[in-house]
Amino acid sequence: MVDAVKVLFFKKEATYATDAAPTGAANAALTRNFTTKPVVVDRIQRNLDRPVRGSSKDAPSNERQTYGYELELAGSGAAGTAPAWMEHLECCGMAAPVLTANTSAVQRFAAIGAALSSATAYHWHGTQKRIGLGGRGTFGWDFTAGQYPFIKVDMTALLPAAGAIGDAAPGAVAFDQWKDPLEVNTTNTDFLLGGFAANLRSFTGEANAEITPRNLVGANYINRGNHGLTCRVVAECPAIGAKDYFTTLRKGDEIPVQLDHGTVAGNIIQFKSDHLQITDIELSDENNVLMITITGKLNVGTTPDDLIITAK
Repeated sequence: MVDAVKVLFFKKEATYATDAAPTGAANAALTRNFTTKPVVVDRIQRNLDRPVRGSSKDAPSNERQTYGYELELAGSGAAGTAPAWMEHLECCGMAAPVLTANTSAVQRFAAIGAALSSATAYHWHGTQKRIGLGGRGTFGWDFTAGQYPFIKVDMTALLPAAGAIGDAAPGAVAFDQWKDPLEVNTTNTDFLLGGFAANLRSFTGEANAEITPRNLVGANYINRGNHGLTCRVVAECPAIGAKDYFTTLRKGDEIPVQLDHGTVAGNIIQFKSDHLQITDIELSDENNVLMITITGKLNVGTTPDDLIITAK
């Protein structure tokens, strides 16, 4: 029997697909809802002609693994120090955070031509240990009133030549770098959409990055292609005279969106874009209150500014 206790060690690699040797003391991630497929393969079909009906033997190819998990969003505890989850976003196509001492850590997607980060992951169910190298992925976020905010990460990684799956206990782990999050509510959270302070139910989004294993002669790696950010805002519907999102949809205009969460330096998080373009609006009722659901995409300008994440 294998216990279902879940542990993840995650560390950015200095050299692609070279084991970064994450440890429980420095690199343990405080995850929730961790899932994995330790081995994923394609099939080489032979389609042989035989004098009998039935399938022919095929062969596995292009082996890899996938794993996904959620991380609660909180600051590092010290303004100017990046929270631990920013390292995970680096391996989802974002650049390393730009640090301003005692002030902020600012993260945005990597520029064209920039080298993209990758990760080594050791992960366990009980004492069943799996290793993934060269991991890259995509992510989404969720700020819902009455809940803790979190990001959802989905990774794809290569398997090492030896030791991909085995029996070994994870040993001691330390979660000191993971701080307690704050509830999304009126006290802790401010939200503006097009400059209007909407009464927010939820602000969610997805990077939708293209993650593709590449299996060539002389090159085997996980490719992180383009992304196209989408988002969804659910809020109480304002009076048209207060804010007319329907006209914004009809004109195709871009509007700013900004969520600030937290009240104390070291535990304040900001998600911001100046290029939200509304693509769809739906109406519903909640306790006899008219609700508006706005679906949109976050565009770029001339720099990687479709999403700017700041911890301060």
